[in-house]
Amino acid sequence: MMRLFFFFLGQLTRGVRADLSTKEMISPKALVHSRTVVEKHDYVTTGISIYVEGDLLGIELNEYKRFELGDSVQMTFYSPAGIHRLQSTIIGKDEGSIAVIFPPRAFQFVEKRESPRVDVTATGNLRLQQEGAEQITLAEERPQWNHAMSPDELDDDELLAHLHELNGEHDKRSDKLQIALRNISLSGVGFVLEQSSERLSVGDTLEAELQVGLDGAINCDLIIVRRELQEDGFYYGARLDSVGEKQRRALRAFILREQVGLFYHNRNKQNKNKSRSNG
Repeated sequence: MMRLFFFFLGQLTRGVRADLSTKEMISPKALVHSRTVVEKHDYVTTGISIYVEGDLLGIELNEYKRFELGDSVQMTFYSPAGIHRLQSTIIGKDEGSIAVIFPPRAFQFVEKRESPRVDVTATGNLRLQQEGAEQITLAEERPQWNHAMSPDELDDDELLAHLHELNGEHDKRSDKLQIALRNISLSGVGFVLEQSSERLSVGDTLEAELQVGLDGAINCDLIIVRRELQEDGFYYGARLDSVGEKQRRALRAFILREQVGLFYHNRNKQNKNKSRSNG
């Protein structure tokens, strides 16, 4: 299942469009617990929409085995706010349910649609931006360091240039901070620094490289908005900034993948609890 799932997540990063002639003003919550007709080219059945958040829509469906990952489906929701139609793609299924992409521009929402924040176990690196730091401007044709020459044989410009280069390499080694990511959304992250690490302050801006299970890291800026001391170190909340469009789409796909996993984890847990209660 997961092998195909990654393939269809690629469709999300290229954009998925809703097959709607007009956009309707609704609240996402209006679709939850709505009777939902799901159809593909050779089959129609009815279920109940049970989850709507971010790019994920979950539908409870007894006939889930009749659908496959990647199937294009047409859905009709009979909600208290009216009848709404949506075309999308199945990206997950398990016993008693299917999960489909909920295109971000499917409807016009009466309130702002927030990106979900998902828990993650990942790492990253930070580098403080030294704003206003004095910089030494070197000539474009800078003399090359000759290891065969002693320091006494170098003129002042060569010695200064090499010293500045060594200092720069030292800064690159020393100003990187390792972090442990705890959660992430399209707008922000939560992470932990060990107590022995440098403390960050609210308002600090940092260059970040986040390893979140994608093909390559997410390079962005983080702006610290919250700090609190926890047992495993300082926990920070930060706003994501300067994320390129391509990486933003990849991040959306990553968050959606984590959502699907959590959605089915919670459903399986609920089903087990029901079975124990009935037993």
